[in-house]
Amino acid sequence: MPHWACHYYRLETHSGFVVGSWAFSATDSIVSLLIYSLLVGLNVSAIQTKQFWIMAAAMTGIGHLSLGGLHAYRLLYPFTFEVFGYSWTRGASLREVLLVVPFGLLSLLVAIAVKAKGISSLTNSGLC
Repeated sequence: MPHWACHYYRLETHSGFVVGSWAFSATDSIVSLLIYSLLVGLNVSAIQTKQFWIMAAAMTGIGHLSLGGLHAYRLLYPFTFEVFGYSWTRGASLREVLLVVPFGLLSLLVAIAVKAKGISSLTNSGLC
């Protein structure tokens, strides 16, 4: 949700959001909100619908690894990154990598484990 809230706040305040040479437009942020909302909806649906478990975990993992990868790349090859019109520091990118990458990896490991174990065997074992 933090990335969703970032775009929401940005739209409300009409502030800037720049990644490299890409200055997000209002439409870009609305599309980002839609994508994040669909991902959140998928994860909430997965609470009750076991068939969504693997897809939700995998898409969450890929999304978080993508964001973490962007920040890791920025640490190696610095580029402009502005949020709400303020420069995002390299330290903030490092914190993003340290928080987001492990969560993405954990999400992918969950997807792999559920796929390997099989959803029906997990539900029959009493784990879910």
